[in-house]
Amino acid sequence: MTAKIIEKTSLREKLKIYKDRTHAAKVLADMLEDLIDKYTCLAAIPNGGVPIGLTIAGMLNIDLGLMIIARLLIPWEKMRGFGALSSDGVIEINWENVRRFNIAQEIIDEQLRSARNKIDEMLRRFGSRIADISRYKTIVLIDDGIASGYTMLASIKSVRRRWNGRIISATPTGFKRGINLLKDIADIILCPNIKSTIHIRDAYINFPELDYSQTEKILREFKKAYPSLFIGCV
Repeated sequence: MTAKIIEKTSLREKLKIYKDRTHAAKVLADMLEDLIDKYTCLAAIPNGGVPIGLTIAGMLNIDLGLMIIARLLIPWEKMRGFGALSSDGVIEINWENVRRFNIAQEIIDEQLRSARNKIDEMLRRFGSRIADISRYKTIVLIDDGIASGYTMLASIKSVRRRWNGRIISATPTGFKRGINLLKDIADIILCPNIKSTIHIRDAYINFPELDYSQTEKILREFKKAYPSLFIGCV
């Protein structure tokens, strides 16, 4: 299986094209509209994917869940990671970065423990109810961007081992190598802005860091506005 890649060629390699995550979500929503139906749900990856997922869900009136996953961070390179851990135990390690940054096994173990703690906190803050995804035919995994691709890779593998349907990876911007990492596991990769630079924030004019408290707040507001759309953890 090789994923179908859907992009906007007019946005290829462009920088600072989105005003903010809300603007990026509207671009994604327009591209997703013809790919979804009543048997589709969105699964947003905290923190950055949540405001994008909420916006799309509200615009398209589509069910939304959360994909609970935590990045494995390089302690001395806070903006870089070397993999991801999902809430159901899928681990994906970027061994290229492990070698490049000389990451010892004790650091890997330490970051896995830290990731588990983050997952526990997200489940406590955002809710631990497990969504029934058996009724859906398409799941759209949403983040605010793809860098190395390992967070999205672990997310897709987590869904794949529990559910058999069409998976769409949808992000406003993506690093070309990270996109390529997903080609053999996703069914569709939707990414309007594919570029040769790895930094997600390069695609945004306003790209504030989000913490769990902010994510919890906007999620609570979404549940009040659209009480029937939130389904829990995917």
